[in-house]
Amino acid sequence: MVVYEGMFILDSSKYARDPAATSQLVTDMISQHGGTILASRLWDERKLAYPIKGHKKGIYWLTYFRMDGGNISPLERQCEITDDIIRKLILKVDARIADAMVQHALAGGEAAPKRASVPHATGTAEQVAGPA
Repeated sequence: MVVYEGMFILDSSKYARDPAATSQLVTDMISQHGGTILASRLWDERKLAYPIKGHKKGIYWLTYFRMDGGNISPLERQCEITDDIIRKLILKVDARIADAMVQHALAGGEAAPKRASVPHATGTAEQVAGPA
């Protein structure tokens, strides 16, 4: 069995009404197709770059799971016909880094590097941006 990373964009209005049931949907679908959940958590809630199926916001749900490769296509098809899932991306994880990625997801991204903050610009445009 292979480790996969799944990023699912869930309907934010349904998630707001019932977060447990909406997120459990992903876990149940993976289990129905013979998969085993390794890590599953909320990634972020974001405004979408463009409307998808009339949705302007989405809940990004990150899941790592182990599944036989032959079951991925039926899982993807079920995701496409499920109204609560706006989009999905399922990727095969290299076996050499699978454990580290799962541990990072279980830690909730705490070990992730902090975003660099940009100091407030007080100089001229050339000083701030640098030479062209």
